[in-house]
Amino acid sequence: MSDAMQSHLERFPEGAIEVAQGRILDFNRAAQAQFPELAVGMEAPEFLSGSLSDPEGAGTFAHNGSLYLFSRVSGAERDLLLFRPAPQSPLTQGQLDGFVRQMRGFLQDILLEFETVSGPSRGGMDAFSKSFCRVYRLLSNLDFLRSAGAPEGVPFRPVTMDLAGLCRSLTQEAAFLLGEAGVTLTFRCALPSLLIPGDPGLLQKLILTLLSNAAKAAPGGQVVLSLSSRSGRAVLTLSDSGDALEEGSLDALFSSGQPEGQIPNPQDGAGMGLAIARHIVSLHGGALLLEERRGGLFAVVSLPTGPLSPTLTVRTPRVEENGGISPVLMELSDVLPLSIFQMDEEE
Repeated sequence: MSDAMQSHLERFPEGAIEVAQGRILDFNRAAQAQFPELAVGMEAPEFLSGSLSDPEGAGTFAHNGSLYLFSRVSGAERDLLLFRPAPQSPLTQGQLDGFVRQMRGFLQDILLEFETVSGPSRGGMDAFSKSFCRVYRLLSNLDFLRSAGAPEGVPFRPVTMDLAGLCRSLTQEAAFLLGEAGVTLTFRCALPSLLIPGDPGLLQKLILTLLSNAAKAAPGGQVVLSLSSRSGRAVLTLSDSGDALEEGSLDALFSSGQPEGQIPNPQDGAGMGLAIARHIVSLHGGALLLEERRGGLFAVVSLPTGPLSPTLTVRTPRVEENGGISPVLMELSDVLPLSIFQMDEEE
């Protein structure tokens, strides 16, 4: 590598490769450490071909059983490819034990509740619907972590999206449902919009997962979700009181270490939800802090606001995998009352 080019590419902490006319022009030491087979002047390897032609300019690719996140900056004469290993979230034995324990309990509830459906009361059907949503959510979480541990990883499709718009849409629906459970949800944001590069489906799951955990832990029946912009980052704060994070802790979100913080143990749960939240944040190159305060949950998520794709999308069209169940209803099912799941009686 030339000294001038090496100095330029070594500024990037992740792997950096420059490609011109389908051939490797140069790369930094981080790229060489990941792919020792690279050589200046060689034709771009097959595992990089998808990254160089992807219309979105960001996503994932696999090589030798490992998954990588990439972003591409295209110029008139050359492409700059930045990549880093994708975060791994293997399913732990403790999470599997929790899954089996919960699944057995839920299935027993479903069996007992289904037997009452034919009776004069419709309460059995309401309970059946709630248990079904809880089981579906548990299976969805297990499938997410299974995908995270697979070589191809969780599908990650970042676009330029309005995070403020997504938060408003979710909290509007969630506020009504949580209100029936005695929990007041408030969204605070002074910004009309906040554009970030992100996967709308994954960020929706992240927000709903944190809302569900906060609603379970809210001692006063109050949850406050706040969104702001700070130092080129989108900062989501979730608490039972709307308190701001201390300055020192907030500064830690922008350090290179990106601490994950202390994860509270979900009460009698399988421990999957917060592991999923960590994985989604890592996919987006963000940071997550979680702690317990006065018995409630306090969470802060920091996400980068650039670089942005020219595509502006709040919701990415994709095949629905939830069987027609509302994602908000499914993710919050643990804390919602049976009345929410009441089904209309047939005429």
